[in-house]
Amino acid sequence: MKRLAILIVFTCLVLISTGCHALPGAVPPSSSPQSPSAEPAPPALATEASVVRVIDGDTIEVDIAGNLYRVRYIGIDTPETVHPTRGEELYGKEASAKNKELVEGKEVHLEKDISDTDKYGRLLCYVWVGDLLVNAELVRLGYAQVATYPPDVKYQDLFLQLQREAREAGRGLWATTRPAQPITQGTYVGSIQSDKYHYPDCYWAQQIKPENLIWFSSAKEALDMGYVPCKVCGPPDQ
Repeated sequence: MKRLAILIVFTCLVLISTGCHALPGAVPPSSSPQSPSAEPAPPALATEASVVRVIDGDTIEVDIAGNLYRVRYIGIDTPETVHPTRGEELYGKEASAKNKELVEGKEVHLEKDISDTDKYGRLLCYVWVGDLLVNAELVRLGYAQVATYPPDVKYQDLFLQLQREAREAGRGLWATTRPAQPITQGTYVGSIQSDKYHYPDCYWAQQIKPENLIWFSSAKEALDMGYVPCKVCGPPDQ
């Protein structure tokens, strides 16, 4: 009920502020995703908000017409700083600090994709400061990794391109990984605690505890054991 109430209030505010147009920056299901070669531009319709607090690298609290909402950035994930079980992760403080630098105390525009909220009731948005897409900037600088959850995929190709560039340049969290595990044990690596397999030098492969490591000689071996490719490093899926 709480999530439904938040959604109803948010929708009403948007309808009022946009003259009864569709939800802010909504992309119809038939719309094509953003081309990675195209420079992203702020949407014609978006919800204006004031950032009152930065919670971490990918979550903020905003004021929309006098009401407070939590906003989760779409399409990206930053290392945790306040997670109840995982605690503080490598490069989490730096990601949070960069997010503060980009948005804290500023007027922003919130662009919606397909989904309205996540399972925690947070608004799902692309966040713009002027012509800057903050989600993309955090990926470009290496403070965030791509985390795609369909159907919210408008900027997926752009984010993946920026992540490849950040990784190749060794920016941010891509420069702070431990030396890669030796590849003598296999071509790909996974954890017995998850269902993903990675290249050994993937950021998330480097976070696997030694006692949880499992090695695969091929993608087929990993797939046959029920593992799926990591969306960050992108090992082959066949």
